[in-house]
Amino acid sequence: MPRAARPEAWRRLNPSPVPTSSEGVLAGGQTDSGWRGQVATFAVLGGTTFNLFLCFVQTRIMGVSDAHVMLAELILIASAFLAALSRRVDMYLLSALFISYMILLFALRGAIDLKALRDILIPIAFYFLGSAVQNARLADRLVTITILIALVVGLFEYLFLETYLDYFNVLGYFISRGTVTLEESFGATRGLFISGLRPEPRTLLPFLGQHRVSGVFLEPVSAGNFGAIIYAWALFRPAMRLRYLVIAAALTTIVLADARFGFFTCILVTLMLPFYRLVPRLVWAIMPFLMLTSVAVYGLATGADGGANDIAGRFSVTATLLTKLDFAVIIGAQTTDQFTADSGLAYTLTKFGIVGFVFLWAAFAYAPIKDRRAWTFHSMVMIYLLLLMLISNSFFSIKTAALVWFLVGTAGAVDWSGLSGAQTRPKPSNSLSVPRRGRSQQLRKNP
Repeated sequence: MPRAARPEAWRRLNPSPVPTSSEGVLAGGQTDSGWRGQVATFAVLGGTTFNLFLCFVQTRIMGVSDAHVMLAELILIASAFLAALSRRVDMYLLSALFISYMILLFALRGAIDLKALRDILIPIAFYFLGSAVQNARLADRLVTITILIALVVGLFEYLFLETYLDYFNVLGYFISRGTVTLEESFGATRGLFISGLRPEPRTLLPFLGQHRVSGVFLEPVSAGNFGAIIYAWALFRPAMRLRYLVIAAALTTIVLADARFGFFTCILVTLMLPFYRLVPRLVWAIMPFLMLTSVAVYGLATGADGGANDIAGRFSVTATLLTKLDFAVIIGAQTTDQFTADSGLAYTLTKFGIVGFVFLWAAFAYAPIKDRRAWTFHSMVMIYLLLLMLISNSFFSIKTAALVWFLVGTAGAVDWSGLSGAQTRPKPSNSLSVPRRGRSQQLRKNP
């Protein structure tokens, strides 16, 4: 029967599906994710867990090299780009500008650095993946699933270490990849990552011992970073299902890893909650460069030459690295053999130069958001990155970067006001909402 000819009672008894726009946007700012949501799930979960899978392969089946890791990352990044494809030009424009700039740097340096390309293609791919899917509930599910996986694997490692190593020989995996040498492991080929045992007493709950639990991430730094990301999202999402369970799992993961950075980040993002909307974007945009200048001046003034493995010591390490960089390295025209992984600021300068650093940070600080509520999570991630820049370059790792950039893209694309309204709005009427007598009379009038 043509729709126009259907009687009113028939339409009430057979309600139409939830209407969607040409973009597939549902009521409340959600999108009908479809295949994009499935690819997003594969890419984000894969980014979190693929190293654990390859470690199992290395331990129980066959040798694994760094080429296998690169291939896995390539598949995940390509999947994210595929699902992020749309008619919007911003992703293509940003990717083209970045790649063109890096080709220029490669020409000046006389060397190609594929790792530098990968470092930025990860945030571009997963940010625009979140923007394309724009599904807050999918983001909630991915956060819940990934932190529960991290917690379960982490507890397995902590409680049954020898059995865990029988299936996941972490040290052997990193030696096979070439990340760790036999000299660094003192000849050992089986065990945890070299930072899996803290030489000094634990900071968080010392009675747990010196074992720093890495779980699915295979090294404790990423476990702590991941816990901070999960905590920030759950703090941002008061309507999230199982929110307090997720927060508890995140904090447990941080404590098991004895991740001081993750713990302090959770405290800071919580204390800053009343102030995020008061800080203008310009302040966030210049913050890393104020930090960069302050640390460099501190290093020059004090003659810093490294430090202990604590917050003050890591700050001193960053100051030392920055003061030793040549001007040609800072502008991106030359490479350096200096080890910079212990400082995100120094590493970013050596990979992308000061111009690239400014461009990439500004693109993030001024990324568009659909609803001003998203600025809270956006600010939390900026705090996370600014703090991490002082002690590590681990924020480039896909193990944590896949999820955090997907969440940033989701937060910026979702209409949070509409979503809140959809969550509180009564469910659509169905046949039970029409009184039985009234329905019968309507059917008699409109046979």
